[in-house]
Amino acid sequence: MMTVGTGCRVSVIIPAFNSEQFLAEAITSVLSQTYINIECIVVDDGSTDSTSLVAEGFRDRIKYVHQENAERSAARNAGIAIATGDYLSFLDADDSLAVDKIVDQVYFLETHPEYGAVYSKVRFFREEGERSFFNLDRPTPTGAVLEQLLYGNFITVHSPLIRKSAVDTVIGFNRRLSHNEDWEFFLRLALSGVRFGFIDKYHAFCRMHQSNTSRDEISMHETKWQVVQQFVSEHADELHRQGIDTQQVVSYHEADFGKSLIANGRPDEGRNHIFSASRRSFPQRGKYFLFALLSYVLGQKLCARFGGGEYRTGRDEP
Repeated sequence: MMTVGTGCRVSVIIPAFNSEQFLAEAITSVLSQTYINIECIVVDDGSTDSTSLVAEGFRDRIKYVHQENAERSAARNAGIAIATGDYLSFLDADDSLAVDKIVDQVYFLETHPEYGAVYSKVRFFREEGERSFFNLDRPTPTGAVLEQLLYGNFITVHSPLIRKSAVDTVIGFNRRLSHNEDWEFFLRLALSGVRFGFIDKYHAFCRMHQSNTSRDEISMHETKWQVVQQFVSEHADELHRQGIDTQQVVSYHEADFGKSLIANGRPDEGRNHIFSASRRSFPQRGKYFLFALLSYVLGQKLCARFGGGEYRTGRDEP
């Protein structure tokens, strides 16, 4: 293994908006890495609280940029623009990294040049009183993961380390998106030919609090459906060249949207979307049609039990 703290430079980019409560913990987790050759970039996205004062406490050890509020994608892109690292990692201001994340992931990419990115497992936690940790069961495909990613995002934004050259190729995050921008970013990386590696270790921690657990379920599924429709529309030729059934992908997310509508008391709208999805997807037609019919009898109970779409793992490399 490489000597700790030598080798390639890593830039860790932290977008921060009104993050005074958590930012110090995020920055400290970067500065505490066992890999030393790191620059920590904090992009203050127009905060109105004491975020700048928290960052000021680390001024000799970080780069700090302030901009007018423009959402997370623009803040991350501002960090990318000034990053000098060979590799990039992204960290939201209320999350943190394990101390060995960077050293393990740099070593992986340095010894596996065929990969453009590597991701790891993430532990989630809540702070309702005493801090409690939990895990989410997600697939961990490697290699060419585009097909798997199209059915759902299994990579948390602060999990991967990515070659800067790969990020430059896809021109950063999509500023038009305020939700699922990380998923769309990973989709474009995968479409460009970036291969993803995986390390079976917990390298990042994601804080779940009221502001990111109470998002409207219907809106979440609708946004996912809209994002994938737009992505498929913009990249249809390349997706077809890679043998991906885009109609099935879009119908999968429309069906999920329909299930969420039924589960949340809007059954007529929900069934309309599920029937629409069944017409678009021949392989899943019977399944979707049966689900819509059963919802007349079981209604919200059915969709509360089976409403969320499962991750599709697709093809994995040997």
